[in-house]
Amino acid sequence: MGPSLVFLGAGNRGLAYARHAHALGARIVAVADPRPERLQAFRQAFHVEHTFRDWREALEKPQLAQAAVVALPDRLHAEAAVALMEKGYHLLLEKPIAPTWEEVERVAQAKARTGRMVAVAHVLRYTPYAQALKRLLGEGAIGEPVSVQHLEPVGHWHYAHSFVRGNWRRERESSPFLLAKSVHDLDWLLFVMPGEVRRVASFGGLFHFRPENRPQGAADRCLFCPEEVERACPFSARRIYLEAYERGERGWPLDVVAYPVTWENLVKALGEGPYGECVYLGRNDVADHQVVMLEYQDGRTASLHADLTAILHRAPGTAGQPGG
Repeated sequence: MGPSLVFLGAGNRGLAYARHAHALGARIVAVADPRPERLQAFRQAFHVEHTFRDWREALEKPQLAQAAVVALPDRLHAEAAVALMEKGYHLLLEKPIAPTWEEVERVAQAKARTGRMVAVAHVLRYTPYAQALKRLLGEGAIGEPVSVQHLEPVGHWHYAHSFVRGNWRRERESSPFLLAKSVHDLDWLLFVMPGEVRRVASFGGLFHFRPENRPQGAADRCLFCPEEVERACPFSARRIYLEAYERGERGWPLDVVAYPVTWENLVKALGEGPYGECVYLGRNDVADHQVVMLEYQDGRTASLHADLTAILHRAPGTAGQPGG
């Protein structure tokens, strides 16, 4: 019999982990999420016995499983992780560990105090290409690396979905852009070229998604935008979501906008919720470009450049679609 798991958070990421765990033989015994439709999806897919509308309710029960998966919003990670470890659970903790250094230290102290296992979901290092690259570097295939330059070109529609319209658009409600998105890349850098880092420098900011860059005549919502303006905008919610639905797509990011994914639910969400808003309303404050430079103790260097500005100068109407 496989390990038993409790899931805190039944959103897109929680459901993806649950499917993988279930396929590998794990038993999912409990799930917590405030959305009834998400709880129902877990019940149907995994025959979950215990469901909770608030994750804290699960902590009021005797320990229900061997381990827990923390797929809650970023601001809840530290509180939930510490409480779960003290209850006796081992953890798969979705990245980032927490939005602030003080919270990260609390999690680390709880791990040391309780002796629980904690795996942070830095998934890039486990991909076949990362494992192959690590092996080749270890074999000396290109000699000794002394500097790595890493680029993360965030898809324009992905950035608009998650960091302008989505849950990570405001730092005070989630976490900084680097933690929310590029923590994967920073972990990847330290995976392929490990060592103690002596100095870090970082620069960036919010350059494009500002009210002064709003196209003339744009409406507050894409569904109500004049056709000539909407069709020229690479961030059109109609194109990113509704046209994707018409092509037969039903997974991410559509299932974040509306769940279950139906045409009626999508249209309603785009007409009322944040995913249908113009990206130039100024309701976001996280960076849309940032660079990070690392200097190791032994003199080696690494850099990360994360942005999406390369796509902002495309000809109107030529933007790509979800899936890339």
